[in-house]
Amino acid sequence: MRTGAKKYNTNYKKKIDVFRDTFLPRRSPKEIIQCTGCGAFYHRRHWSLTAPAGFTRPVHLHPVYCPACRKIKEHSASGELHLGAVGDSDRGDLFRLLRNEESKARQKNPLERIMRIEAADGGWKIETTTEKLAQRLGRSIRKARGGKLAFKWSHNNKFVRVLWEQKLAPANS
Repeated sequence: MRTGAKKYNTNYKKKIDVFRDTFLPRRSPKEIIQCTGCGAFYHRRHWSLTAPAGFTRPVHLHPVYCPACRKIKEHSASGELHLGAVGDSDRGDLFRLLRNEESKARQKNPLERIMRIEAADGGWKIETTTEKLAQRLGRSIRKARGGKLAFKWSHNNKFVRVLWEQKLAPANS
């Protein structure tokens, strides 16, 4: 008969995230920082669009940029959304849908932004500052328009390519 319980090693279950975003600050500064590019505020290790209590005006000797503004300046996207076969009649509606979703996401996290929208292969290529925003935009377009949505992740899950294709109407003979 055994007296002691068997000890199990659960280290294999723990997913250790070794990747650190190089655009995020390493240390939290003591004072409140305001981004020169977009006007977001950094206070107590958190970015927000509203000024914290007691904030009067920014005091910077040099320009300070938030991680999203730095990613936009350096053209370093974390997510891509590819919209295939976008018709001319749908362009305005899809553009408004993308901008509305971006503004909703930015209320929660001011670092989630659309970097660039380009025309590519009869559709659009949208680059985002975070991989979560690319997923959110793809899901909202699928919800509004239907179609097929596919996610392709990078090796470390720090870059996502979202592919959306519209369902084609069956041709009547």
